[in-house]
Amino acid sequence: MFILGFKFPAEMGNKIPDEVVVARLADADVDTSDINEIKMVSEYHSQIEEISYTNKDTFMFKALAHYIKTAETDYMIYTNRYQIAELSKRLDSDDETISPFQY
Repeated sequence: MFILGFKFPAEMGNKIPDEVVVARLADADVDTSDINEIKMVSEYHSQIEEISYTNKDTFMFKALAHYIKTAETDYMIYTNRYQIAELSKRLDSDDETISPFQY
């Protein structure tokens, strides 16, 4: 099972506890000191929407920063975006992360 690009043992099944994912993200120890803001821009039917994240203490920021620093493909568009949003709904209480990104 892959979550946020991390591989988890098959015997864990499809229900990986949030705490295990958070611990794996913390163990990745991605340096975010050079990232002050993460902006996401989407366009749908000529409407442009920009979302900005600046709170480095949220799961959302840490997961997106990890993706920015480690991704080699556009895998996030299809899988990681959904996974990050679902985990953030359960883990973050910051107003900044309660956004249109949370679907």
